[in-house]
Amino acid sequence: MGLKVRRISDALGAEITDIDLHNPPGEAIKSELRQALLDHHLIVLPGQELSDLQHKQFCEVFGKIHAERTVPDRESNEIVGMLRVSNFHEDGILPNGEMWFHSDQCYFDVPCKCTSLHSIVAPKSGGNTRFSNCIKAYEALPEQTRSQLEGLAGMNMYDYHSPNRCKVTGEHPADAHRFAHPLVRFHPETGKRSLYLNRLMTDHVVDIELSRGRQLLGTLFDQLERDEFIYEHAWAEGDLVIWDNRCLVHARTDFDPSEKRLLRRFLVAGEKPVQ
Repeated sequence: MGLKVRRISDALGAEITDIDLHNPPGEAIKSELRQALLDHHLIVLPGQELSDLQHKQFCEVFGKIHAERTVPDRESNEIVGMLRVSNFHEDGILPNGEMWFHSDQCYFDVPCKCTSLHSIVAPKSGGNTRFSNCIKAYEALPEQTRSQLEGLAGMNMYDYHSPNRCKVTGEHPADAHRFAHPLVRFHPETGKRSLYLNRLMTDHVVDIELSRGRQLLGTLFDQLERDEFIYEHAWAEGDLVIWDNRCLVHARTDFDPSEKRLLRRFLVAGEKPVQ
């Protein structure tokens, strides 16, 4: 029997139930999982109680784990690439507050292919993750605008020590990670084209006048953030989510900082964006 794949919004996303991930899936199921991700750009698997290693093995269905750093898990194995998104865990990153739409690692020369989060502790409300379909956003642009984007690149930058710093203060720290990528990205597996920029990290358009470039970016940011392109995920403990970082951007809503929030994160290594 095949997987039960249920579409969860008009914009993007599907839910998959009745799957046991305590052991690595067989080849047929792996193929169905990969196809579901290509078809829907994001898949949600609710009610999963997975160890660090089991989560990693699930992510390996989609490619090689990107080794951001290594931390020991509870079984004394080394779990390469695992990070915790938390406001109370001592190793947690991105602890509290709202975070604007962004694409993971767009400020590196080779950004990740996929991001996966597993919810371990969820607040009663808030802390949701919003996802926008960059393919639909691109295809809905006027033809004149799409033509205008041909050959243009955006400079993406991010300061790990002060999230939002570049945008909120207008400063550009010398040590902030940065890399220029095409504003329109070709998907190597589906052949679709999508916008590849975001409000948090894309600072300016390369090689055109600054004010004109930022005016263009503002228009494109607004396009990406239109409601018809967005799915908002309200986390429940046990939710396992993976999304295609090549054609989605994501944002976080605010939540009560007195409530605990903990998700485990893995990234799947990708390829250099091309137009």
